[in-house]
Amino acid sequence: MAIRTETDASQWEYTTFAPRGETCPVCMEPIKSLEVCKRGTFNRPSGLVVVYQHTGCTDLDGAKRQARR
Repeated sequence: MAIRTETDASQWEYTTFAPRGETCPVCMEPIKSLEVCKRGTFNRPSGLVVVYQHTGCTDLDGAKRQARR
């Protein structure tokens, strides 16, 4: 049985370029200018939060973390 995060299409909306100053929430490294990344949104009590993540970093739970160069 697949877990919801693997099959939920709304988790990551699309690949794009992040605005300046964004940091990947998985590896905590900055996302470089013109580096392709994933854009997603999460609901928090304070409201909707937009996050950008390296395409090589798999999830926010740390199941797969790649070293960034």
